[in-house]
This record gives sequence, C-alpha cells and structure tokens, in this order.
Amino acid sequence: MNLLGRLDEFDGSKEEWPQYIERVNHFFVANGIDDATKKKSAFLSSIGPATYAIDRNLVSPDKPGDKSYEELVTILTDHFNPTPSETVQRFKFHSRFRKPMESVAKFVSELRLLAEFCNFGTSLEEMLRDRLVCGIQNSHIQKQLLGEKTLTFAGHWSYPKDWKLHQRMRKSWLKLSS
Repeated sequence: MNLLGRLDEFDGSKEEWPQYIERVNHFFVANGIDDATKKKSAFLSSIGPATYAIDRNLVSPDKPGDKSYEELVTILTDHFNPTPSETVQRFKFHSRFRKPMESVAKFVSELRLLAEFCNFGTSLEEMLRDRLVCGIQNSHIQKQLLGEKTLTFAGHWSYPKDWKLHQRMRKSWLKLSS
C-alpha cells in the first residue's frame, strides 16, 4: 500500500503540538485511515520514543495502547499545549503595539495569533480592529483610521471601503513600513 505523505516523530523544537496533530489528522484523511485501532497504532508508532515515554508516564498505570486515539491526543495536548489563562492572553493582546520597522501585515498576523485564546467570541473582529488602530503608533494613519465611520476588520484587514482613502492609507503604510 502506497501512502501519501509521512508521519514524522514529534519534535517540539521544530513545531508546536497543535500543528503536529493537524498534520497527523491530514495524514489519516489522505490515506483513508478511518479505523480507530489503526489510527491509534499509527499514531503511537510515529510519535517517537521521547513522546511515547511521556505518553506512557501520563497514562500510567494504564498502557498507551489501552486508550483511544482521541484520549491519547487529549492527554498529550494537555501536557504539551495546556490552555493558557484568558486574562494573561488578553493582557498580551491589549499590550501589543506595532514594532518599529514591522510591517502592518506582520502586526496583524501577530494580533490574530495573540487573540487565539482570548475568547473574544463574536467581538473578535472588533477587538482586532481596535487593537490595529491603537497599536499602529503613527498619528497620521491613526487619524485616517479614526476618521472612518464604518471601519471594520473583515476582509483585507479592514481597509476602508472608500477606495481613495484605501489608496492613501496603503501608500502611507508602505512608506512607514519601509
């Protein structure tokens, strides 16, 4: 049987646990692995000796093979990627300002990353918009953004719908980003 892709062992110095699990799940989908026992066995045989040892310790006195694939993933996720404090994450989000020489695109990307565990729910887009406006640290661009009556974050990180203003702001951002 020819397999699509491959399952590498988990190496926390190269990728984070959530990304690893995403890749494992894509591997299963790409190769039509639906059987729960096969998923568990493929997973346990691919995570590598260091991660297997951690897993074994976490499920002791049981054996990893006694747990389901979903249980193993949950146990290892709680170990490698515990859910961070919402308060701490919101503090980090609200404290983030655009760094000197940081592109606006990079700043927006960092804001999205920081917002992941803030639990903003339906107000996420508004919070991103507000943090973008407050965090730009350029009074000229802030005035342009604050002058917009219907500024939203949706789409291309909420460029205003007014095309002329969009062009002026884009030119300002490009000058400030270089």
